[in-house]
Parts: sequence; C-alpha cells; structure tokens
Amino acid sequence: TSYPSIVSEMLISGFNVIGFSWICSPACTELEIVVMDWLAKFLKLPECFLHETEGPGGGVIQGSASEAVLVAVLAAREQAVRKHRELHPELSESYIRGKLIAYSSDQSNSCVEKAGVLAAIPIKLLPASDDLVMRGAALKEAIMRDVAEGWIPIICIATLGTTGTCAYDDIESLSEVCDQYDVWLHVDAAYAGGAFALDECAELRRGLERVESLNFNLHKFMLVNFDCSAMWLRDANKVIDSFNVDRIYLKHKYDGQAEIPDFRHWQIPLGRRFRALKVWITFRTLGAEGLRAHLRKHIALAVQFENLVKSDSRFELVAPRSLGLVCFRPKGDNEITSQLLHRL
Repeated sequence: TSYPSIVSEMLISGFNVIGFSWICSPACTELEIVVMDWLAKFLKLPECFLHETEGPGGGVIQGSASEAVLVAVLAAREQAVRKHRELHPELSESYIRGKLIAYSSDQSNSCVEKAGVLAAIPIKLLPASDDLVMRGAALKEAIMRDVAEGWIPIICIATLGTTGTCAYDDIESLSEVCDQYDVWLHVDAAYAGGAFALDECAELRRGLERVESLNFNLHKFMLVNFDCSAMWLRDANKVIDSFNVDRIYLKHKYDGQAEIPDFRHWQIPLGRRFRALKVWITFRTLGAEGLRAHLRKHIALAVQFENLVKSDSRFELVAPRSLGLVCFRPKGDNEITSQLLHRL
C-alpha cells in the first residue's frame, strides 16, 4: 500500500458515501468514470474500454477479482439464456439453463471455480500445456465435444499471470475460438495487469481488443490498498441488462442516460464505497512515472533474487521468473521445502 492510499481510505470512511446511483453522490460516480479512463490509458488498453469513446464500453471498480469474475460469468449466463430462448422458443428456460457450460484453465485462480458454483454453471478446468498455458486448440476441442453432446458454451475465463507461476494464457488463439462459437471471453489479469503499463511488457496486451471483459487488482501492483479491483467491459449494456432491477425509490431524473451510469447495475451489491477517491489521490500524488518505477523496482528485485537462487547449488527454479514472481525450491524431498517454509 502507500501513504496516499491510506490517507484516502480515511477520507472515504469519513465521507461514508453509499454510491449506488449517480444522484446519491454525483462525485462518486463522476470521479470513477474519470479514473477508470485514466487507468485504461495508463495500462494502454484498447479504446473500446473507455467511457469517453463512443460505444457501450467502460470501466468500474469492483471489490475483488472474485467479484469481477462472478459478474462476467453471471452476465454471460443471462445473455446466453436470452439468446437461446429467442432462437429456440420450443425449449423451456430451465432446460436451457441446465445445458450451460463454461471453461477455464486448471491453472486459473480458485475464484473462477467458485464463480461457477455461485452461478450454478459447471466450469471445465482444461489441462494447461507443459508450459502451463491454455491455448485455443484445447478450448476448441472441449467446445466441439460439448456442443456435440448438447451443451451450450457461454464463457471462457483466461488468465494473464496465473497464481502458481504467473503464466499467461494465449489470448489471441482463445479469442479466435470464442468468436467462432459466440463465447464470452473474460481475462483475469489480477496480478500481471499492472505490467500492461510498461512498454517492455507490451506483448502481454496482445489480443485484448477482442475480449469481452477483463479485471486487474490495483491492490496487488499499484500501491492502492485493498480492496480495489478494476473491471472493464466492451459492452456494459450486457451487464446492465442482466442485473437491472428497478424500484421506484431507485429512480431519479437522470436515470437511463448513458453518460451518467448507475454503477449498481454493474456489480453484485446495491451500495458501493467511494474507491475511486483512493485511486485518484494515489495517481495524483505518485504520478504515472512513479507507479511505473514501482513496477520496475519489483521486477528488478525478482531478477536479483532469481540470480541468487541460480548461484546457490542447494536450490532450483521450478518455473521461469515472471514479473515479480520467482518459483523456487530446495533440492531434495518435498519435506525439505516444507521445513524451509515453516522456518520462514
């Protein structure tokens, strides 16, 4: 975390904004629109994710990657149900819901599997390649087999920066398959997403212009304290249509205007904290270059540690170093690793 973020959190608690709609705190919504576009430009994301561009895309701050992934799964589910009811009016809604299926890698975070449980959607965890990467060929094979058996594929959750080894799924080949079968592609970049801001890591951004949604945790790599997970949507209307529940006490005179979003439609809970304030203050205090320097420092420290491991005959690397993550172990039985971990 950082001093600006801690001070911001104190201010947020003091203001006690419950920012579910624009009218209950215009500053809460307006500042979130601003900082989500700032952040998208800082990370050099495709323009389709910006609020300021023409089109239905935009960004929102969720509490965690778990929430962002669940929002994507639920939205993909509801969109698929509506589409198939229109295409096949002879089928009941319950039958369609019972045939939905989703996909991810066996290297994906546990929140992906949990999202499937909460959304009542079976998620197939496809075996990653030997380099721990999920690619389009494996996804296509699974989809073809499931479609032949009567299943309806709805979403694939890819990972940029897996929890175990910080491996990167092949977004370009996955997006081709998802386009072919009309499957929502979500990218969980909870940790590695911060590296999008670095020119030397530009290859991580390949294919992002073809994904439906993605998330990145500022509380992992951007000096903003927990909780603060940025989520971008290519077409926010797909989420709004899926989650929209209107009551008379939620209506206001600006309701429904595209340039004034009510973020309650973009998330699981009704109320929301003024998280945009700590993003704004952290950016204003540290600056874009200060944040990039922080990212590069962590990567440089990992390189230094990687070299120390390589120079010590007692240890070995178990995966290539990736950003700030070094996976290593003492040589010998696993019990030695367990003892080392316990002593640390």
